[in-house]
Amino acid sequence: MKINKTNRRKFLGVAIAVSLGLAITFMVYSGLAYARSPITTHASYETAYVETGKLTHWGFFTNETVYKNGTSLDYYPEKITSYIAGNYVYLAEPGATAHYRAALRTDYYVTSGKDRIYITNTSQILGEGDFSGTFSVPVTFNLTDMEESLKQIREGAGLYRAEADVYLLVEVVSKGRDKFTQKIPLVSDTAGMLTLRDTENEYKKVVRHVNTTVNTVNFLGKEVNVSTARTVFPAMAVLFIIPPLGFAYFSRERKVDELKGLRRFIVEGVPSDIGTIDPVNLESVEDLEKVFDLVDKPIVHYRQDGEDVYAIVDGDVIYEYRKPLPGEGKEAN
Repeated sequence: MKINKTNRRKFLGVAIAVSLGLAITFMVYSGLAYARSPITTHASYETAYVETGKLTHWGFFTNETVYKNGTSLDYYPEKITSYIAGNYVYLAEPGATAHYRAALRTDYYVTSGKDRIYITNTSQILGEGDFSGTFSVPVTFNLTDMEESLKQIREGAGLYRAEADVYLLVEVVSKGRDKFTQKIPLVSDTAGMLTLRDTENEYKKVVRHVNTTVNTVNFLGKEVNVSTARTVFPAMAVLFIIPPLGFAYFSRERKVDELKGLRRFIVEGVPSDIGTIDPVNLESVEDLEKVFDLVDKPIVHYRQDGEDVYAIVDGDVIYEYRKPLPGEGKEAN
């Protein structure tokens, strides 16, 4: 019986150790799973096509004392500039069949407070049609004609404070591509200088490619998806930690309540015959309980040599059950 009981304890100890080891293992792998993202997203960018539009220009003057005709300037003196000529070039790489429309537009307006009230507008088509890859359009801003047109609008509408916005508008439409629009205004500043703004425009169509990789955790040579590992590993850790915790709890309870059924029959003291009679050693609480039932004598409790001693005196016989005090070891005989 003692051998069987010992073997059972050894087997139980091994099982608890294995369960605890597995619980710790799954806890570690759970930490690894939560430390890694379930997926990794790699993004790459590719330029699908590039569109550019550029206006080069030069001026012609009523007085060539300072500037000669055909001079290209960032700013042209308004009082002596007769007209500004130029050439607009559009280029698309790679080339594609498309339709373009280039127009010289003039919007006439008056200002009321902070608001603009538009009177009318005119549009002069400079070029329109289908093309592939590139096209060019000659452009002329005739200052004399523009001034005369503004005068007619002022007199015709009776609005002598009317002003005009003059600009080149280029629109390109091609199948499978975004619409390309470029607006180049002719602006007069308070110093009496004319300038063409936004003469260069570049548009790049960038395509984003996304590659998503499902991350894994290597567990005993097998790759487990991180999303799965985050669910399974913690559950397995909880499952395997239950037996050690249960064993610890119930073992603790057993130690506390080991003599619960005999407590009311235990008295404190030291039998007078201790040391004169060799005691009969009892191996367990169960043996102590059997002797108590047979002899029906009180159980005397005392402490000796780091042990709790529970003794039953029956005439010339002393039965003893010895239990090491907490933190004390029982010396081997």
